[in-house]
Amino acid sequence: MQSPVLSSGSLRAAPHIFLSKSLQGAAVVLALLMAGPGIAHGFWPFVPPPQVDSHIPLQSPPAAEAVVAAKEREARSLHGQVRQMAATLFENLVDPDPENGDLADGIAVCTFVDLKKLYRTSSLGRYLAEQMMTELQQHRYSVLELRKSQSIMIQETRGEYGLSRDPAEVGENVSVGAMLTGTYTVVKEDVIINAKIVDNRSSKLLSAATIIIPRNELAEYLLADSVTARVRKGEPIYMKRLEL
Repeated sequence: MQSPVLSSGSLRAAPHIFLSKSLQGAAVVLALLMAGPGIAHGFWPFVPPPQVDSHIPLQSPPAAEAVVAAKEREARSLHGQVRQMAATLFENLVDPDPENGDLADGIAVCTFVDLKKLYRTSSLGRYLAEQMMTELQQHRYSVLELRKSQSIMIQETRGEYGLSRDPAEVGENVSVGAMLTGTYTVVKEDVIINAKIVDNRSSKLLSAATIIIPRNELAEYLLADSVTARVRKGEPIYMKRLEL
């Protein structure tokens, strides 16, 4: 069988034929790229796959936002548990009526202290007292502010101050029918918090409640500034007297 012989005319036409096919292929590739990298990837190796940086995580929140979200969850959880403890205290009262019940003569709230040393507290103990005052007031109980100063200190560029722990600035005598106090105990992985309401006249326990919170980052932060009250020998101790 003889091989086909190209004439001089066909040889001159051949480059145009090959050029036309190359242009057609380029048009197809361009159309695939315009259609999207996912479709073009199916025609590899004619179309190179899209380049993806493997060092950049896909759809992952920034680390800073995750840390803030975790702290907010811890704060909300602690707030919710303290509110539940307050609700249990109110439920355990024999007569919870704010006007004629067990706390009708008013209540004073004290800082929560470390059970191992009753003169030691921390930011956790102070926070618990503040939150319990809020809960009592929201339930319409008469709450006495022990730190109320007899006068308001005003300092330019700093503010106005109406609370004090200086015995010389607060009144000596207060009249309340009950006292809310509490303790906390730090164990390996948790903090056990006990709250109680005591009758000021008879020292009778009117109500008690307990919660257990985890020793997470927030709890460790609140416990970090533990301090013990200084009771030196020969040094006078000023106290608010509770009138009976």
